[in-house]
Amino acid sequence: FLLDSSFSVWESDFAEQLKFVKSVVDNFQVGKDGIQVGVLSYSSEIQTNFFLNEYNDKEAIKSAVDKIQYLSTAGTDTAGALKYAREVMFHKKHGGRELASKIIILITDGMSHDSNATAKQAEKTKQAEINILAVAVGAPIMRELEMVASYPTTDSVFNVTDFSALPSIVQSLATTTCLVPDVPRDSEKTDTTTVSVVEDKIKKYCEKTPSDILFLIDSSSSIWPLHFRDIVQFTLKVIDLFDVSPNKTRIGVTLYSDDVKPVLHLDNQLNSKELKNTISNIHQLKGGTETGKALKHARENEFNENYSRKTAASKVIILLTDGQSIRPEDTLTEAKKLKEENITVFVIGIGNRTDREELKTIASSARHQYNLQDYNALSTIKNMLVVKTCTVHFQFQDSANDDSEETCWDTPRDVMFVYDSPAIGIHRSKIIRKAITEMYKLMLIGSNKTRAGVLSHYCPTDVDTGIQDFQNEQSFLQSVKRQPNDGLRRLLRVLRTRSFPREEHIKKPVKKVGIIFLDREEHDSRDVIEEARRTALTSRLFVITIGNRVASHAVESLCSDFKHRCVFHVSQYNSLVQYVPDIMDMVCYS
Repeated sequence: FLLDSSFSVWESDFAEQLKFVKSVVDNFQVGKDGIQVGVLSYSSEIQTNFFLNEYNDKEAIKSAVDKIQYLSTAGTDTAGALKYAREVMFHKKHGGRELASKIIILITDGMSHDSNATAKQAEKTKQAEINILAVAVGAPIMRELEMVASYPTTDSVFNVTDFSALPSIVQSLATTTCLVPDVPRDSEKTDTTTVSVVEDKIKKYCEKTPSDILFLIDSSSSIWPLHFRDIVQFTLKVIDLFDVSPNKTRIGVTLYSDDVKPVLHLDNQLNSKELKNTISNIHQLKGGTETGKALKHARENEFNENYSRKTAASKVIILLTDGQSIRPEDTLTEAKKLKEENITVFVIGIGNRTDREELKTIASSARHQYNLQDYNALSTIKNMLVVKTCTVHFQFQDSANDDSEETCWDTPRDVMFVYDSPAIGIHRSKIIRKAITEMYKLMLIGSNKTRAGVLSHYCPTDVDTGIQDFQNEQSFLQSVKRQPNDGLRRLLRVLRTRSFPREEHIKKPVKKVGIIFLDREEHDSRDVIEEARRTALTSRLFVITIGNRVASHAVESLCSDFKHRCVFHVSQYNSLVQYVPDIMDMVCYS
C-alpha cells in the first residue's frame, strides 16, 4: 500500500485511509505462503511503515497499521514512492518473492508534483511485472492515475468522491487484487488450472448477490457476422460465472438494430443449460443502431413491475456496441431515465467507430465503461465485468438502506464567497472568480434552495488620502498610516453583519455558509481570528488555502469546526478550478 500523507490530505482523511487498508486486509489469506502486506506513506518524503516480511498474521498487520503516523508535509512525490516500492519494498531481503504476484495499491487525492517523472516510474514499475491498482480520491487526478495504473485501466483505477467513501470499494478492490495473474511457475504448464481457480473465486464471490442482468446486444449491419458470434460467445462465458436461477441471478437478452427484439425476458424460467442453448441460436438482425430505442425498451418492458421479484435485487444492463446511435438525443434522454431509476448500465464499445463521449453518457460512471480496440479484447474484461456486476448489489443495498430523499443542495443555503481582491491581485482574482463560477454551476440555485453571493473588497473612502495641501511631512505620513491593511477582517465583518438577509417568513431555517479563499497569513491575524469566531457563531466557515504561505495554526483558528473537514488546500492557483468538485463535496457534506 502506498498512502498519500501530504499536506492536502487532512489528518482525519489519513485515518480513513488506515481504516480502508485494514478492511482490505481483512479479505486476504495472510501468511508466508499466502499474501504478504507492506505499507509506506509518502508526501515530499518517503516513510517505510513496515516491510512485506515483518508480519505474517492478519491481526499483527492491522495493529501495525493503527500505529502509522501522519506526515503532513508539502508535496506529493508519487514518482519517488513508486521507485522506492519497486527497488526497496519488493526487494528479496524485505520479503519480495520471485514467484509471487506483485501488487501496488496506490491511494492519493492529488496530482503528483512531477507528472513526467511519475509516468516514467510507473512504466518502469509495470515493466518489472509489478501490477499497479490506483485509488483516486476526487475526479481531477483520474487522468494521471489512468496513466499510472496497469492495463486495462477500467479495472485498475478506482474513484471515490472523498476519503469517507473508501469503504464502498473495499470488496471490488480486494477481489481485483486476488484476480491479478499469478507469476508462471513452469513454462510447460498451461493456464487452464489458473483460469479455473480464478473463475471459481468469482463464482463464489457472486453466488450470494441477487441480480437482474439484461444484455443489450447491438445487432446492426456494421457488425460482421463472425464478430457477432464473438459477442454471443462472450455473453455465454459471462453467464457461466453467475448462479442462474429465479431467486438468484436472472438473465435477459435483447437484440437491437432499427428495431428491438427480445430473446429472453428477465422472468424466464429456463435453467442455465436451456438459457445458453437459446442464446447460442440467436441470429443477427441487421439494420441501423437505435440505441435509444433499446434503452427505452429495457426500462419499460424488462425492468418494470411485471418482471419484478419479491426479494431485493440489483438491476443491471450490459450493453455491447460497435458504433454510434442513430438518434443520440434519444439515447441521452433514455440513459438519464435509467440512472434516475437506479438501473446500473455497463457499456462495452468495440472498435474505432464508437463515440466515446456518447458511451460515457450511457454508462453509469467511468468504471462502467469499456473501450476496446477489437473483439479479441473481450476476453480481457470478462472476469472484472462479472465482479463489478456483483458489486452493484452491495451499492444497491447501501442506497436502499438510505432513507434520505434530499440531496445536499436541496437543503436551503445562503452561500457567500469571500476573498480579498486588492491583496490577492488582479490575475489571481480572475482565477478565483473562475472557480466560483464553476462552483455556482454545481449548486441547485433557486429562491427556495441555494442562493449565492460574492464579497471581494471593502474600501471605505473616509480614510483615503486625497490631493491635499499638507502642512508638513509628518501629517502626510500619519495620513498614509491610516490606510486600511485589514481587508480580510473587514470582509468578515461585512459577511457577519450585512451579507446574509433575514428571511423571517421562511419556515425551514436557511444554512449560512462562508467560503474564504486565502493565500497568505494576515498581518493582523489576531483581529481576523476574532472576527472569524464571531462570524462562526451564526455561519459555517470553510477555508480554501492556496500555495504554501498560509500557516496551519491560522487556518485552524479561522475554521468553524476543526474536528470536521472545513479546510481544503490547493498547492497552486493553476490547480484551483480542477479541484472545484472536491471543494463543493466538502462544503456540501461536512
